[in-house]
Amino acid sequence: MQLDVPSLMLPLGLGYLLFAWQLVLVRRRLAADRALALWTKGCLFLLAGMVALLSRLLLPEWVAVLLGNPLVLCGMLYFNQAVYVFVGKGPVPKWVTGMVVAAVLATPVLLAWPISTRSMVFSVVLMLMAGAPAVHVFRHAWHAESTMRAVGLTMLMLSLAHAARAVQAGLVPDQYLNFFQSSMGQGIVVLLAFLALLGSGVGFVMASLERTAKSMEFLASHDALTGCLNRRSFDPLCEHEVARSRRSGEPLALLVLDLDHFKQVNDLHGHRCGDLVLQGFAQRVQSRLRSGDVFARLGGEEFAVLLPHTDLAGALGVANYLCSAVASNPVPLPDDQLLALTVSVGLAMLTPHGGQAAPLAQRQRATTAAHISPELLYMRADQALYQAKRQGRNQVVVWQAEAVSARGAAVSA
Repeated sequence: MQLDVPSLMLPLGLGYLLFAWQLVLVRRRLAADRALALWTKGCLFLLAGMVALLSRLLLPEWVAVLLGNPLVLCGMLYFNQAVYVFVGKGPVPKWVTGMVVAAVLATPVLLAWPISTRSMVFSVVLMLMAGAPAVHVFRHAWHAESTMRAVGLTMLMLSLAHAARAVQAGLVPDQYLNFFQSSMGQGIVVLLAFLALLGSGVGFVMASLERTAKSMEFLASHDALTGCLNRRSFDPLCEHEVARSRRSGEPLALLVLDLDHFKQVNDLHGHRCGDLVLQGFAQRVQSRLRSGDVFARLGGEEFAVLLPHTDLAGALGVANYLCSAVASNPVPLPDDQLLALTVSVGLAMLTPHGGQAAPLAQRQRATTAAHISPELLYMRADQALYQAKRQGRNQVVVWQAEAVSARGAAVSA
């Protein structure tokens, strides 16, 4: 049984052309996706290379080879760059780029060789170029976007198809007397190569869309500047923790933090430096919290930290520790200056009950605590914060039923 290579390449090429057109349309919707832009360029170069290789039906073979092979190699190089940009973990290996340059420069020399030898050499190059991104996906992206697994597997299939073509061209050179020679082996390899390219392309588009969806979901619940939760996500979490604290009887602490004199930072250094200060502050706080703590930006320079299962002593320890960490770690600015920061903290506690053996006064306070809403808990912490501001800033103040008083010691700048 023989498979006619030109008959295979025509419908497969038209199918790939349709895919490339759809990819250009998708690319317009994801204008900021650099990896998808690189993949789109790879598709266009590959299509141009296919047209050039098919042009030997009308043009001299040397023209088709000198145009087609470099275009196909450049398309594969763009595919490599797209995968490496998408996955990260380093740039395309230098040997891949060097191999492409060497193959392009050697193309005029290879014209004097038999077609079987040229096919073998070219297939080895394509095998390595398809194998490099496949290995990169297996090593670094197998557990990231699930759709990238399809890219890795189809790239591996493409590499194996070219490996088989190289072996066949070396063992059965009679089946490679001309580019369009019909044979079972060459036809199957061409079919597998096209299917692998289409499969990897579809998988890459789906991976890009999956990452975009994850990014949009993240931005819907997180602050775009600092990466911590936003107010919209913090409020339901606070309600959940308050309700759980009531059910379990575990204490719950809420810290409201406000950067001192932040307006002066914007006025003296500009809003860009203000953004860097907020980012640096958020990183310092986040790195010192437990995995179960909730950290959010409420707006402007005001942040909140929710500490589940934390009593007053533990919450005071965290609050004072955060004050010290912020004061002792200035934020670097673009002009190589270091900007010293301080933060004021208001602390409010929710202690649902102290047990049946607790004194009557404590049980009465527990009954009152059972009616504390998330809004009231926040209002108390906010009142304590303003008391810390009035008392000189750079300190922790604990809300008390009798009055807002400074239970946390002031932290020296």
